Amino acid sequence: MNNSGTPRAPAADGSLARMIVLARLGECIGRLEPRRVLLDKILRRMLLFSRMSERLGIAAPESPLARAVLREVELGCLECTAERRCRAWLDGRSPDDDYLEFCPNECLFAVLPRQDNVRRPYSSQ
Repeated sequence: MNNSGTPRAPAADGSLARMIVLARLGECIGRLEPRRVLLDKILRRMLLFSRMSERLGIAAPESPLARAVLREVELGCLECTAERRCRAWLDGRSPDDDYLEFCPNECLFAVLPRQDNVRRPYSSQ
């Protein structure tokens, strides 16, 4: 959701498409197979990445460099060891925490453009 309460459009970086493909692939694999466990873990991490991007107001990348940085952040989320702390922060269960304290991607998130900083040619402003 954005500040006006309307839902944001999915980022144009392809992460939604990747999550859909992973979810469909996971449906084809038995629940207890090692590949399924790995796919489920990847999907959970991608969802955390998506939620963190939304919470921080990250804008859809427009330049190749911004797309590369966003992809690097997404890959960093796959290797993150603070999954529980991240989920608790995103769920609002640890309001005293600051993502800057536990997120290994905080430096990369800091350089990505925010929704409020992006010039929109279709905007009335």
